[in-house]
Amino acid sequence: MTGAIRMEKSAAFPTVFLFLCAAALLFAATAALGQEQDAAQRQTFEVTTINEGLPDAAETPRLDTPRAALEWFFASIDGNDPGSAAHVLNLNAIPADEQAGKAEYLALMLAYVIRRHDLIDWREVPDTPDARVLPDIQTSISPYSRRSLELGEIMLDARPVSITLHRYSVDGAEPIWLFSPTVVERVPRLYDAIGEGWLQGWVPLRQRLDMLGRPSLLEWSIVSVVLLASLASWLAVFAGAGLLARRLSKHWRRWLSATAIPLATVVAALIFGVGTEKLVVLSGPVASNLDKGTQLILLASGAWLVLRLLSALTRWLSETFIVPLTSDDPENRRTKTNVYIVRRLGLVAVAVLIVGYVLLSLGAFETFGLSLLASAGVLGVLLAIGAQPLLGNMVAGLQIALTDPVRIGDFVVYNEHWGTVEDISFAHTVIRTATETRLIVPHSEFLSRAFENWSKEGEPVRRIVKIGVDYGIDVDLVRRKISEIVRDDPRVVEPPLIEMVEADENCAVLWIWLMGTTAFTSWYLHNEVREKLMAFLRDHENGVYLPRRRYLRLEAMVPDASCAFPEGVTTALPKTDERASARPARLREQDKR
Repeated sequence: MTGAIRMEKSAAFPTVFLFLCAAALLFAATAALGQEQDAAQRQTFEVTTINEGLPDAAETPRLDTPRAALEWFFASIDGNDPGSAAHVLNLNAIPADEQAGKAEYLALMLAYVIRRHDLIDWREVPDTPDARVLPDIQTSISPYSRRSLELGEIMLDARPVSITLHRYSVDGAEPIWLFSPTVVERVPRLYDAIGEGWLQGWVPLRQRLDMLGRPSLLEWSIVSVVLLASLASWLAVFAGAGLLARRLSKHWRRWLSATAIPLATVVAALIFGVGTEKLVVLSGPVASNLDKGTQLILLASGAWLVLRLLSALTRWLSETFIVPLTSDDPENRRTKTNVYIVRRLGLVAVAVLIVGYVLLSLGAFETFGLSLLASAGVLGVLLAIGAQPLLGNMVAGLQIALTDPVRIGDFVVYNEHWGTVEDISFAHTVIRTATETRLIVPHSEFLSRAFENWSKEGEPVRRIVKIGVDYGIDVDLVRRKISEIVRDDPRVVEPPLIEMVEADENCAVLWIWLMGTTAFTSWYLHNEVREKLMAFLRDHENGVYLPRRRYLRLEAMVPDASCAFPEGVTTALPKTDERASARPARLREQDKR
């Protein structure tokens, strides 16, 4: 009995196990089905109705993929069937009773806008129902599906408007791709923003759409005429500025000369842009390229004009208020230096900002930014190598303005060149030498080499006047004369010191130590003392104390001249009586003693 019960239990165990497995599989299948349904719902926009007021198309459109929807849309437009093209629009933002009356014209306007801006790149339009994005060499993302596809952006009221296709599902039917209701609602405003050319306003939208897709000879002729008119306007503005400059003063002539070319370019670009936008509406690719080119020329010439005006204005302010400042005052020299350097650095900074604005306006950073990040290391190395001299000189120029080692008008000695600092730009220093030549020194090299600034204010500076004199000089006489020369001179800080420091076979050398109030005044002081002392020595006792060369008297050393020199060789020395007569009387008496 017990064995029978045990056999029944062991037979029931497999049955229970199989039942549990079947229940688990059923639960997993139900969960997977629910997940697939949720995923399908997330990949589409669920709506109850679409285009209720729109009549059915004569032929069922194919809208299961983005490419198929766009091909149907433009095929219907080109086939003069805007009613069928309207089925690619989601008209739910328009009341149902108005959809039939507006659908065809909305489809024509949308096709016109898309072709005018050349939005569609067919290589980027997927032909799969879920618009799946697959990884490529440049990206390592996982594949994913989309329910929105952006064709491009159009600026409207200074804000971007995305032209997008959405994937819709109506009551469980097969999903379809349509233009979003937001795009459809903004189509009239996008169309009005393009405008109608003055020569095409009388042409119906249907014909203008055909002309837009196929540039005609008439359009290119009008573009050529507008280009010639813009060139003529450039010449007229440039010539007019030249004629006007002849009748104005020198000040205004400089302003016109600086702004004539950029002003003429701005006027020509404006005329060409207005002509191509208002006279004729070109096809998408042609209009897009012309618009970018015109905008680039207009922005570049406008930036050029702004820089020229800013440069002329700052130069006028500098010449009016800065240049007249005298160079005797160190504060004036410091002001000139700072103004000149800051003016040039400011112009460079404005130029960089304007170039950045131009590139940003043209959308150059949309793809350039990614490339820049991708090649940041290589670009950094190239910039460090290529721009190092320029950036180094600019930073050194700013360092000169901040630390004030040299100023405009200072007298410096640089690399054995004596001269006055004439100009300090943002990249180099100009030194006017004593021969009126200009020494151009880059800032980085100028600051890396030691130089003397004799105009630098600070502690008194001592300079040495070296004078060669005869051995018989009375040093006290020189001391008294030097004291007389520098007496009551405001440039002298302390009494001069005179010492006989050197002596050679020809003369003795006196060192006269002079201390001036500044480096610059001590330079002129020691030059003046040298000049007056030399004049005194020249006039005192007929210049007997000036340095002179001495000769040996060979007759006293060699009694018989024939023993000193070979036969036929004579000395070039003068005779004893001749040499004696050439000596001053007082020195001749010393020779006798």
